[in-house]
Amino acid sequence: MISKKLVAASILAAMGTSAHAIGFKAGEWEMDLSGSVNAYYNTTSCDNAGAAASGALGLCGGAATGQDQTSIQNGLLPGFIIFTASTKQAGYDLKAVISIDPGTTNNNGAAGGVGQNVGDQRRVFLQFGNETMGTIKAGRDIGLFGQNAILNDMSLLAVGGGSGYNGALNTTLGGIGSGYIYTEFQPQITYTAPAFGNLSLSGGVFQPKQIGGAESDSPGMQALASYSLGDSGKLWAALINQSQSGAAGAPDADLTGFEAGGTLNFGALSLTGNYFTGEGLGTTLIGFGGRDAANGERDSDGYLVQATYKVGNTKFGINYGSSTLDATAADRTANAIMLEETNQMVLGVYHNLTPSLTIAGEYITNEQTYQLGAPAAKGESNTIAVGAILFF
Repeated sequence: MISKKLVAASILAAMGTSAHAIGFKAGEWEMDLSGSVNAYYNTTSCDNAGAAASGALGLCGGAATGQDQTSIQNGLLPGFIIFTASTKQAGYDLKAVISIDPGTTNNNGAAGGVGQNVGDQRRVFLQFGNETMGTIKAGRDIGLFGQNAILNDMSLLAVGGGSGYNGALNTTLGGIGSGYIYTEFQPQITYTAPAFGNLSLSGGVFQPKQIGGAESDSPGMQALASYSLGDSGKLWAALINQSQSGAAGAPDADLTGFEAGGTLNFGALSLTGNYFTGEGLGTTLIGFGGRDAANGERDSDGYLVQATYKVGNTKFGINYGSSTLDATAADRTANAIMLEETNQMVLGVYHNLTPSLTIAGEYITNEQTYQLGAPAAKGESNTIAVGAILFF
């Protein structure tokens, strides 16, 4: 039989992606299996190398080398296969999810093979609850903060930024670091309350991010509120907070952030926007570039705006994202080269050749500007990506 339960458990559920889980009964348990495979041909031209700066990944080759890149690799999603077991016992809905998330990455593109990650395990969690008590999840799964930004990024099914990191990463970046923070797949214990009409509320404790030499003596906290507008779209807001005791003589390593956004649908036209701001949060991964050499918090913010339009089985889209990182007093004293702003535009075409197979093409421009030690420096790249993604 064909089961839809695994699709709901997948991170692609928010995208409404057509995936066909293979389901069967084993005693009182329903067992489901589904997955996805994708590959893209990417060619990236580096017009300006930019600089190796604090808070920056660089644009090409994983560093500010200025080298043009060609790759055949995964897009923003890795390949994945997800196994789900679910049942109902004593009035409780029980579920277990395990995923394997391999990639096409090899070590040809990274110096000395450093940074290779040809396989990953993003999801391994148990879940239990019912309509009266809500749901508790324990294990590793997608985070709450930044979740809706990436799930509503049109490049989720394609490439976006980061194709120049051939061999260094298992996926590309989409709008990560160029409009939103990567939500990450994190160890967590989260609670989702029973629905209040169209309102959904979730919150939980998370494995703390290690920041500098701070002690990981308290968990991270994340919360998410989502309001469904039915076929007309969705609104959301999320919080993140983490407090850690600083090393001797250093300030506490606090990390805080807030985001809000939504998607509105007007027939074939869909509009999406997301904004984030934080202290110690960084601009790419949670906490990356968020602190100076003295462990002081840097302020950061960013936004993503997007419009897509469907004509039959083809979707046309454009999005623009920007992330900004502010220097601290210690940064200005050191006068070290530091990332200031990353801007990215994506033009995309996504055609559903069949309900399970999407053919996609994107044109991506990315620009990084810097401050302090090299304010005139600028990194620029242009990428063309063509490929396909298959769900089963």
